[in-house]
Amino acid sequence: MAGIKVVTDSVADLPVEQISDLDIGMLPVNIVLDNKSYRDKVDIHSDTFYANIDNYSKLHSQEISYTDYAYFYKELTRQHDHLIIIHCSRHVSGTYDNAVAVHRDFSGSHKCNVTLIDSGQSGLGQGLLVLDAAKAVQAGYNFEEVKDLVNKRLEKVSTFFYVPSLKYLRKGRKISGLKSAFASAMRVQPVLTIKQGGIVLSSRLTGDSSEISEKFLQCIREDLQDGEIINLGIAHAEAPRMAREMKDLMLDNFPCNNVYEAYVGPAIGLNTGPGSVGIMYTRK
Repeated sequence: MAGIKVVTDSVADLPVEQISDLDIGMLPVNIVLDNKSYRDKVDIHSDTFYANIDNYSKLHSQEISYTDYAYFYKELTRQHDHLIIIHCSRHVSGTYDNAVAVHRDFSGSHKCNVTLIDSGQSGLGQGLLVLDAAKAVQAGYNFEEVKDLVNKRLEKVSTFFYVPSLKYLRKGRKISGLKSAFASAMRVQPVLTIKQGGIVLSSRLTGDSSEISEKFLQCIREDLQDGEIINLGIAHAEAPRMAREMKDLMLDNFPCNNVYEAYVGPAIGLNTGPGSVGIMYTRK
């Protein structure tokens, strides 16, 4: 038995180096492509997924099943004294609800202290909370202090996703509030955000590529006040140029303590498609 272990699911899209450096546990959700299931970031990775995305007629993500979760849970509780497990919003994935059911059924079979947290987020927004928790563990915080830190920051995370095409949103199953976007011209480029745990349409951008980054920044300005100190996350799906532009704009306009960069994994990318860019931040 050893220490405090921070665990999340693969929807978090954490930078690979941070997973290793902070010893974060990662549970793979399932990616279903033309009725064949793959473990996210185990059997399928971003590069091969985006290279073949247009070859799939049906694609969706699937929560970690109760049976698979029970296996992970038993292994983790055997190996650790304390577990802090932070999952994707229960309004986006059923993984958290399965985790709660497994914990209810097996909590009496071990001596490990387990806390399950619904991040209310998805993607790197979820990941920022995981990074906060893992860094606190590394800094010597005790179990209760880490739990308290994460719970206090749940309401301080914001996520915005620029999506260059409606094509993949039409195929996905997780996004709500898009009927008005689908009724508009196909040149409309949505910006998605997360409210009360659900992914919703925030804005619709128009214009050529030279204007999009500045317009995306304006969406963020409506949420974030000048001078607010943030931890910044930037994730992209085959869009390094726009990701660099958004990083520069965010650093020019807002004070950032930390900047984390990552790729959008298949669990998010099957809805947003290649070319998408996410900006996520935690207020201090």
